[in-house]
Amino acid sequence: MFQNAASYNGYLTELCQAAYADEADSISRKLFPTVGVKTAVGSYKKRDIDNAFRVYKTALSRGNSPTRIDTNATDDFYNCKPHALEVGSWKFDMEQDGGGDDERESNLQDLISSQLVTREVEAVTIWKAGVPVTAGSGNWTSTAGQKANIVQELDNMALTIQAAIGRKPTHLILGLKAWVTMKNHPFFVNRLQGLELTASLDILKNMLVFQDLDVSLASMPYQPAARGKSGKMQGIMGSDIFMFYSQDAPTRNDMSAAKDFTLEPSGPEILSEERTLEVVDMMYWSTHRKVTNPAAAARIEVS
Repeated sequence: MFQNAASYNGYLTELCQAAYADEADSISRKLFPTVGVKTAVGSYKKRDIDNAFRVYKTALSRGNSPTRIDTNATDDFYNCKPHALEVGSWKFDMEQDGGGDDERESNLQDLISSQLVTREVEAVTIWKAGVPVTAGSGNWTSTAGQKANIVQELDNMALTIQAAIGRKPTHLILGLKAWVTMKNHPFFVNRLQGLELTASLDILKNMLVFQDLDVSLASMPYQPAARGKSGKMQGIMGSDIFMFYSQDAPTRNDMSAAKDFTLEPSGPEILSEERTLEVVDMMYWSTHRKVTNPAAAARIEVS
């Protein structure tokens, strides 16, 4: 977006976008795959999913027109907002390494890490706000919950999504606390102890009705306390479990559960400003992360 601006730093932008590409497996990128758009405000189609799975007469007789399918859809909208973080590099420190870029590149790594943690936490928050909790599931720690069939509850989530959109879910993401509860639950312990195995994500995956799910663990910690305050570190997903469908390269109109609309699909850009005593590097990006198809998603809160 700012490639023609005098403050645009092509070298640091290249480093930043290379790191962004390496984060393709991050939780936020799985929850909200990127959709590049040309304008900050625009529309996309929310399709009538039921119509996509109707059966039509296709035989064509002489002189007749083919049956026209229904493509009912309603408009919805995205509105990309600008976001930025910045870091300063003291010229005194930069001069200590012969005036090279080591100091700035180290500070850029800190900037990239801070942006990643922030985006991860915000993505989980937005996703949870747009996807309701599945009622009657996730009670696994009480006395009654010790008898729960965990795999059946996960299969029910998957089958509900498949029935709603006609496609199998593609991803299952477990919060760290949820996974700890699952792997120590009698459901797994009793089934695996005779096999001399311990619970793993691969074993869980092979128990599910759809065994080609991408199963991952959200283990990143973050500090929820306000800046300057002390607090206890938490996991970004805690005791939540997310299951959803998404396309690897989504468009504005496909059935992915959620999307990240952005003007910078290749990743954030770096703008630099030289001041008297320091050089300031600002990471800029635009985004509107939105749950676009709640029927393609489900979540459990483990308790």
